[in-house]
Amino acid sequence: MDLINKTEKNKGGQPLPPIDTIMLFAAGLGSRMRHLTENSPKSLIPVLGKPILHHALDLCKTYPFKKIVINTHYLRKQVESSLKEYMVNNPNFSDVTTIYEEELLETGGAIKNAKEILGDKPIFTLNTDTILRANYNIFKDMIKEWNPEKMDFLLLLQPYDRAVGYTGRHGDFEMDRYGRLSRPDIEGNYSFMYTGLSILKPATIAKNPLKIFSLKEYYLNSQKIFGIKAKDARWYHASRPEDLVEIEIDMLAYGNI
Repeated sequence: MDLINKTEKNKGGQPLPPIDTIMLFAAGLGSRMRHLTENSPKSLIPVLGKPILHHALDLCKTYPFKKIVINTHYLRKQVESSLKEYMVNNPNFSDVTTIYEEELLETGGAIKNAKEILGDKPIFTLNTDTILRANYNIFKDMIKEWNPEKMDFLLLLQPYDRAVGYTGRHGDFEMDRYGRLSRPDIEGNYSFMYTGLSILKPATIAKNPLKIFSLKEYYLNSQKIFGIKAKDARWYHASRPEDLVEIEIDMLAYGNI
């Protein structure tokens, strides 16, 4: 499968360079899942009989990534074993590299730690506590919106009232007509949820002098953070054990979406 045609342009009029690398975050403890993560990583909790991580990898199959990087920490051997199983069942899948973190580095620290593998060019990142299903190519749609001249981050968003399996504060961001995101009050109520899929620049993250830090610091303070609204898609967020029933019911009801 070819990457996006080089003659295509984004909304800024710039040629679309292929973004061929994605990093999946799978190192977390999943403490809010309580008993379900006592002996299993959160990313391996089954949803409709398939680990959440495998749902994420299925999404990655919809785009011709050359490199997939996955960070691990908690019960990493189980994650690696599950990946081997997935690769056996998907022999033509992209190259997958796992990086073991002896201590949790959080999302920003994980990218900085993997910079030599990720390189300097923009990449996708994806959380593995969420499931995205869509009737269009989310990755290509985001690349068409991506403008590296004015953006350091591009986040895929879902309206709060369409989030399934999410409890907590009301939303993550507001988005203006230019796609700029704002969240002036950390505890405030906002219209859009961050789905866990983004485009960002590893070189920007690598400049952070800290070893352990979250990307949330950039989301709250950067002037170059933009969003794009998911189109014909369903987004599922597994926060607590009781969320799983709601997620599975909705996934069955909406089929491939």
